[in-house]
Amino acid sequence: MGLFDKVKNAKQQAQDAMTHTQQAGAAAQGMGGASAGMPAGVQMPDMEEALKYRELTQKLKTSGVEAPAVINAIRRGETDMGGGIKAEVDVSIKPADGAAYDATIKQSIMPDWLDTLAAGSSVSVKYDPDSPTSALMYGNL
Repeated sequence: MGLFDKVKNAKQQAQDAMTHTQQAGAAAQGMGGASAGMPAGVQMPDMEEALKYRELTQKLKTSGVEAPAVINAIRRGETDMGGGIKAEVDVSIKPADGAAYDATIKQSIMPDWLDTLAAGSSVSVKYDPDSPTSALMYGNL
């Protein structure tokens, strides 16, 4: 099997996995959002959302700019498969070379850390210099 055949085979496996995941998600929708064998309140991952999140984390790891931020509001969501809580966190980011600006961070946060966060808390974020409102929290200050 040549390299081209291996790539073609890997692409087909990825498409099959996506189809299987979409079918499982559709089945879960018919069951009130629960999936067979999954505890109540645990949400199946949205593969497109997961891929975007992965791309953001990789970009921030290589070229993200660290900055302090202050939390303005926190909205808790569903528990994900890893035990984290999907949260939307409104923050004001203060870059070293400019004025503060507002952003909403969508991030899965472990409950123990999320419980320590509140409006007014200072956190450290990394933001994308090409899209400054794309950011993730990395720790308390």
